[in-house]
Amino acid sequence: MNSFLRSLGVCCCDTGWASIIAYVIIGIIVWVIIRKFSKKKALSASMNHQMGTRTFLRPDMGLRGKTAEQKKIIKYFMSTGILGMIFKISDKTFDDMLNSKAQEVASRIADKALEAHGMDADEVKEIPPILAENYYAGSRYFKMFRDFTFRASEYQMTYLMFSDKQMYAYSHIFDLTSAETAEQTKEYFYEDITNIDVTKEQIEFPAPRPMEYIVGGIAGILLGLLLMRGVPFLGIPVLLAGIYVASFLGYSRRIVENLNLKLTVSGDEFVCAVKPENIAEIQGMKAKIREKKK
Repeated sequence: MNSFLRSLGVCCCDTGWASIIAYVIIGIIVWVIIRKFSKKKALSASMNHQMGTRTFLRPDMGLRGKTAEQKKIIKYFMSTGILGMIFKISDKTFDDMLNSKAQEVASRIADKALEAHGMDADEVKEIPPILAENYYAGSRYFKMFRDFTFRASEYQMTYLMFSDKQMYAYSHIFDLTSAETAEQTKEYFYEDITNIDVTKEQIEFPAPRPMEYIVGGIAGILLGLLLMRGVPFLGIPVLLAGIYVASFLGYSRRIVENLNLKLTVSGDEFVCAVKPENIAEIQGMKAKIREKKK
């Protein structure tokens, strides 16, 4: 038995397998160190949004614990190119999934808003209620690819109600990649409202990182390890290139232009995402509030 192990060791050394194993171990150690370093850099600057201060994490796959539908949506945001053709759902499929969820929320948002404010529908008939909605700018996942249409994983719907003297707001944010939701309520006397405006806000976000860089980088690492067995002068740069591609390449930032309704009162501000289709209703709301303040 001992002679067999000795002969096996000699064979491994002669064929270079011991060197390959050593390189693999070194590669794993380097990979762990780089991942730890990159995770420390993953937090971007905190930004204040309508639902409070949010810290934006660099997007990752994050599939563990997700439902089948949530996994499809995450892959949709994280996949481009060849892998995108294999893994991702289509833009239309995503739009259908989002619209289905938005219609579900819209069907009960009026009741939720009344319940949140402890009111009856008869108390808020001064102005027809407004349902403002759009993608939430603080979304963890977003993309703007082939059709140049901005899409995000989180969506905000805001229901505005009006009584004789006050405006009531109820905001609901849902996330297609998780079961988490966020809600917010506000109410203001018309006389306290100092400004109502629709603004375009430019926000910089970390862009989702396509899977191609991870897969390609790992392939480069493996190729580099194999090349180091025979041509280390070529294997080392290939290995380093693979580590760089797998760990860093593909991270970028995007400037997103977000349309918001901004309502200002003394000492407070309410902001919610809106679509261009909401602007006419908002203009009517402004005129009515000006009339009420006289």
